[in-house]
Amino acid sequence: MKNARLLLAVVCSWLCLGAGGSLFPVGAHAQTYEQNVRSIIEALAADSLEKAEGIIQQTLLLDPERKSNAILYQYLGEIYQRSGQSERALETYRKGIDLSPTSLDLLLSRASLYLKMNNTERALTDYDKVLELSPNEAEALFFRAYLHSQLRHNKEARADYNRLLKLNPMHEEARLGLAILNSKDGRPREAMEQLDALIQLYPTHAQHYLARCGLYEQRKEYEEAQKDVERALELEPENPECYLTRASLYIAMKKKRLARQDCQTAIKLGATGEQVAPLLSETTTP
Repeated sequence: MKNARLLLAVVCSWLCLGAGGSLFPVGAHAQTYEQNVRSIIEALAADSLEKAEGIIQQTLLLDPERKSNAILYQYLGEIYQRSGQSERALETYRKGIDLSPTSLDLLLSRASLYLKMNNTERALTDYDKVLELSPNEAEALFFRAYLHSQLRHNKEARADYNRLLKLNPMHEEARLGLAILNSKDGRPREAMEQLDALIQLYPTHAQHYLARCGLYEQRKEYEEAQKDVERALELEPENPECYLTRASLYIAMKKKRLARQDCQTAIKLGATGEQVAPLLSETTTP
């Protein structure tokens, strides 16, 4: 549970603030609230999510309008998310955002969940809101660029990647994202130069070899493509993406039997039917 030990400090800083921002004495009610927060932290540290959930719910009932409840809603939402209760998590994040509309952590948590649920429109809305509040927020810039790229909004994606790289020229994921975008956007030379540079900087990161393999495959430079995918497999032999990439290459090389074998291996390693189906269909066509 990220930043769990920041919870007590944040909440305690709000304990002396009333709903209107005025100070009030810390009495038994506030002490109970603080004690509960300490118990929540202990439960989270022990990974006792069910216990933490119960205490958070009790604490929220003590003073439903307290501003510090926003962070409790965030942690409760993360608990629901970890237990696979996505809709409940979204509703919990909403309650936290209603209390604290400018909370970047809550907005980012909800945007991330929308992204995992493939709700692109709502994820983009939350990332837009984060960037209105904090234009240089790296997580929001990266994922908004990724979503724009998936939607083929290439101009918007490029702007976000470039902004992020201006802030942090060594942002590995943004450099890879921009290289992939350039490949899609008809700039193969730029893409290849960027992937070459990434591999020089991160020679043990399989994802860069897989991306370059795809570019070599597009150029029908199959020997170079095979070198890259084999190197990726050496680095990450349990990564299903490596086998899917090699299956795509084998299909291009008209080695359909080998492609089917790689698809089957990818499934065993956790690849989804949605990922594998397009490749398998290619192995059965004449």
